[in-house]
Order: sequence, then structure tokens, then C-alpha cells
Amino acid sequence: MRKNDLVRLNKALCFTSTNGGDRRFPLTNSGCDNRGIVEGTILATAEDREAWRNSEAARGLDCAGESKLPPTAYKVSVKADRVYTLLRARCRPSWSYRQHPGMALILDTETGKEIYVKRELLEVAV
Repeated sequence: MRKNDLVRLNKALCFTSTNGGDRRFPLTNSGCDNRGIVEGTILATAEDREAWRNSEAARGLDCAGESKLPPTAYKVSVKADRVYTLLRARCRPSWSYRQHPGMALILDTETGKEIYVKRELLEVAV
């Protein structure tokens, strides 16, 4: 895979045999497996963090008596029947206050969002 390639989810690696793949057990859960989606991650923007700070969720302290930290990323669905543009074939992004190796960055052309997905779950769309 290279930058600007068209990619899609590799169904054999992502889904169980009942849903068109080769896995014995679901990758994450059976709900995602039955719907034909894999969870990807988008990073929180400055606007997202500011909206969180102004919401009720940010007020007060957590159960340990410490101030609450804003979310750094959100989960989104990557669909098996859709083709995506590969922006970065190899990257090591940071969210949840740690690094995540082995990822690829794809562009969802319908929403315009950049989504991080495990590189091993993608294949070049022919």
C-alpha cells in the first residue's frame, strides 16, 4: 500500500465466517461484525475540546478527586462496502495519552474525516 491508493477493509481478516470472512471469533464484538464495520479513531479537534470544557461533563471532579481530562479521540465506523483514500500508509499517532503503532490514516470522502485504522486490516482496492 502506498499513499493515495484506494483501500478497503480486508473482509477475511475483519469478519467471521458467517459474515463473509475467515475469523472464528469477532474482531471486537458481534454487533460490529454483523453490521460489517470496524471501529476506527478520529482525533479530537480544538473545537471538540472547547465544547467539552463548556459542557456539564467537564464540571466537578472524578471519583479519585482529580480534575477531569478532555477526550483526545472518538470512535467512528469504517464500513466494509466502502472504498477509502489512503493518506498515510504507516503512522504512529498519539491519543489517550499514548502512542499507537501499526496504524494507517484513511480519508472518508463522504464525511471528510481522517480516520486511523490498523494497517493490517486494510487491502488495496482493485
